[in-house]
Amino acid sequence: MFKSYYFAKFLHKMRISSFKDCKIDPTARVANCCAMVNVEMGRYSYTGNYTHITNSVIGSFCSIGDNCGIGGGIHPMNNVSTSPVFLRGRNIMRKNFSEIPYVSSEPVLIGHDVWIGDGVYIKSGVHIGTGAVIGAHAVVVHDVEPYSIVVGIPAKEIRKRFDEEIVKSLLEIKWWEWTDEMIEKKSSLFYDPKMLIEDAKLKG
Repeated sequence: MFKSYYFAKFLHKMRISSFKDCKIDPTARVANCCAMVNVEMGRYSYTGNYTHITNSVIGSFCSIGDNCGIGGGIHPMNNVSTSPVFLRGRNIMRKNFSEIPYVSSEPVLIGHDVWIGDGVYIKSGVHIGTGAVIGAHAVVVHDVEPYSIVVGIPAKEIRKRFDEEIVKSLLEIKWWEWTDEMIEKKSSLFYDPKMLIEDAKLKG
């Protein structure tokens, strides 16, 4: 039983992720069985397992759970058919009946320090503000404001993480742009946003 558990874990880790046209920061991490196409990911951000991300820009210090779908292609609903076999370019069927131009989807823009729970879907073109939290299994079809907590299908805001003054100040000090050395130096203040803000503003 003990050996079979570790053998199963080994097999799971062998399922590597795939990348196409991506720019992933060296400090970022992508877990197993993910598919990333045209994705930029900032420092110390990570994804869980089985997450698919397409045409997206992800900031720094973001936490993305398992089984998420972010971005993706679109299908033309004004044409006779929504099937890609009628569009120009390669498709999964390897067949083109016509050469109707394909209009690519708008990118998903995700700010910094965003937490996205397991099983979340984010529609193409949506902007997620810095500091936002997306509850597990939410379907996000509209923009999310900074430091908002949204849940549900479709996702709706239930509250802000902090009051308006703290949100404004956090966006001003932009701690996610600090160097690693600066963050490490201030790390003892990260449990209290007010203390971090006061220290950052005091020392300029």
